[in-house]
Amino acid sequence: MNIDADVCRRWRLEPGPLMGDRGGGTWAATRGGPDLVVKRVTYRDVAYTLRVAAALREQGWPTPELVEEPLVDGDGGTWLLLHRLPGVPRPRGAGEQRARGRLLAEFHESAAASGLDERRDGFAGPAEVVGDPALDRWLREFERFRPEQGRFLRECRDVTAEWFAGNSLDGVPCGVIHGDFATWNLLFVGERLSGLLDFEATHWSVLVADFALSWRGYQDEVVRGYAEVRPLSEFERRLIVPVFRAWLFLGLTELPADGVDLEWQVRKLGLVRG
Repeated sequence: MNIDADVCRRWRLEPGPLMGDRGGGTWAATRGGPDLVVKRVTYRDVAYTLRVAAALREQGWPTPELVEEPLVDGDGGTWLLLHRLPGVPRPRGAGEQRARGRLLAEFHESAAASGLDERRDGFAGPAEVVGDPALDRWLREFERFRPEQGRFLRECRDVTAEWFAGNSLDGVPCGVIHGDFATWNLLFVGERLSGLLDFEATHWSVLVADFALSWRGYQDEVVRGYAEVRPLSEFERRLIVPVFRAWLFLGLTELPADGVDLEWQVRKLGLVRG
């Protein structure tokens, strides 16, 4: 997997090594100055993610900043050239989780202060995700090819849809969330936060939806740290698990029902089955 030769030519890049192969790929690069990062992304509404990152940067957060305007290729991808942010993730553990929870609450405060309130195309609310008839049809089709996974997922979907049908989200705190506030997306130089990466899943939702990929069904210290900065209501605490379940159904209907393995979703849902 390499940077497209035409992209290197147009941006006058000296390509470096592959840094990650998730999505369309991430590479190091230079062009006679500071270190850069090249990303190829295939998710929708790239402009939204860039606006959110820019708005948070204005609030003092170290987010990825464009060096050049994005390039769109003929295969549905968008190439981004970004300044490389310094630092490394903190070692994982309970202390890291709690500190990350506090940072997440501060992130939500900054996002609200920025005035961000746009919805993002392709991201429905958690109740809409599990209540979508298209998801029900897709899961029944998927069950034909993977009966055990399909049956388990359909049962989880039904339980979650029933919960949302009986619980109104009116008045629940909402705003723009990061979407993947995980250890590997936070860089530090010493004790200083030096990079907040990967806005691929950012969108407007209930704020506790940001626990989906930060709490991940078991990292309870994240929730405790968050509540030290922004106390959670009892209803928000009860909402965390249904929202986590709903998150794991995002985007399934865009996948081929006869050619996908959802073992990862099954394992994550198994953490909160009770």
